[in-house]
Amino acid sequence: MEGNNLLRVRKGAWSREEDELLRQYIQQHGEGKWHQVPLKAGLNRCRKSCRLRWLNYLSPNIKRGDFTEDEVDLMVRLRKLLGNRQVQSELLFRS
Repeated sequence: MEGNNLLRVRKGAWSREEDELLRQYIQQHGEGKWHQVPLKAGLNRCRKSCRLRWLNYLSPNIKRGDFTEDEVDLMVRLRKLLGNRQVQSELLFRS
């Protein structure tokens, strides 16, 4: 059967080496064309896993750490305006 000859994609926690391969690939080629990333970056992961790893953990655009005073003030004002819809107001601030 041909299906037995296909490599299974790796699942579970990402290694530092995998993170670095993905980082290097994105730095050289940019984001997008996620269907090409696993093969060209030398990763044994599915394209969705590569995309999510980049967007949720490795991208330099991710805001980490505490909210600034301005962000907190804006959330308080939005909470008063929108009511207790925490998810809606806080999602405006973080990627």
